[in-house]
Amino acid sequence: MRLLAIISLMLLASCGRETPLSLLDLEPCPGWQGATPQNERQFARAAAAEMAGRLCANAKLEVVGNSSGAVYTSVGK
Repeated sequence: MRLLAIISLMLLASCGRETPLSLLDLEPCPGWQGATPQNERQFARAAAAEMAGRLCANAKLEVVGNSSGAVYTSVGK
């Protein structure tokens, strides 16, 4: 009986703790929200905002992939 209890506890301990997807931040990442850029300065700001949005989205995809056991590699790495 004692052996059964020890084996059961070892199996439960080896299961690990997975992050449920409901606890993850799955809100969309904002990119450029303004009008179409009309000059070089606006274009640079729009490009920076889009890059920040894509980096945010890639980070969230990586967290979701890691929590679900999937293998995700971003293209830029």
